[in-house]
Amino acid sequence: MNPILVDVMRGDYLESQHAGAVYVVDDQGSELLSIGDVNALLFPRSAIKIMQALPLVESGAAAKYHLNNRQLALACSSHNGESSHTQTAQSILQAATLSASLLECGAHMPYHKPSEYQLVRTNQAPCALHNNCSGKHAGMLAFAAHQKYDLFNYIDIEHPVQQTIADLISDLTEFDIKSAPCAKDGCSVPTWAAPLKSWAQALAKISRGKGLGESRKLSFNTLQQAVMAEPYYVAGTDRYCTNAMAKLSTPLFIKTGAEGVFCATLPEHGIGITLKCSDGSTRGAEMMLSATLKKLGLLKNEDQAVLNQMLNITLKNCNDFKVAHIRPAGFWGF
Repeated sequence: MNPILVDVMRGDYLESQHAGAVYVVDDQGSELLSIGDVNALLFPRSAIKIMQALPLVESGAAAKYHLNNRQLALACSSHNGESSHTQTAQSILQAATLSASLLECGAHMPYHKPSEYQLVRTNQAPCALHNNCSGKHAGMLAFAAHQKYDLFNYIDIEHPVQQTIADLISDLTEFDIKSAPCAKDGCSVPTWAAPLKSWAQALAKISRGKGLGESRKLSFNTLQQAVMAEPYYVAGTDRYCTNAMAKLSTPLFIKTGAEGVFCATLPEHGIGITLKCSDGSTRGAEMMLSATLKKLGLLKNEDQAVLNQMLNITLKNCNDFKVAHIRPAGFWGF
């Protein structure tokens, strides 16, 4: 079983706990941290959107359509559905002369409550652009258009877009993805399972492109730089990914995935991180990543105050009373 890594305290009483697994490795293959069952198969979900966005850049489509950092960050995002997010998703499609009607991600209300309330007040239904994965899907469509692939059913596992991504993931993880467990992700594209440590090893390669060849190295660097330059477009208001990348001065790429998954890179150090909160909790996974960053000790001195805030999360009720707090469990030793 995975160890307890996060405590949730109500007053002085331990109310809840979260267990998890964490693996950290550098691009020399050196294991820096291994916690829990890191060989267990893991669906990374949206945490690997940078891999799913790579064909957009590597094919030359991003350059052809003159996509900027905001648009590339959104292609790697799980965004809030705020107006700037939906407009940017629309702009990716427009750059490739495509219609939003081609999006096959489905529609849901924005994660951002004020944006949801605005739709309700104006009696509007959400559309596919509000889907948190619309940036990724717009990027897939732009890639398909550039390659002159069929624009319909691009979410199907046999479509050239998804086959290109599967081949890429197999190369990065050094794991035969096409024979691995596969299911539909929340946005209807395929998601493949691989060992947790394999995802971290892939991210270590991505961090500064070691061993990937010059074209792939430059393409991943373009995406990482875009996300770090425009963190708001990878998540949004009051989101962990955005806040961490915006507030920390240490170069850091962070991406959440559903069911308590996080992937991250520290490009200056060639490091890849993957973790899973066993119960699928986002709050548990966020604290695990904060604790991992502290354990590694690689953040700049000026980032310590922000990191300390990330390690002590206070929960408040509707009266603004402090009712609980989330902290790293004793396992971490700090």
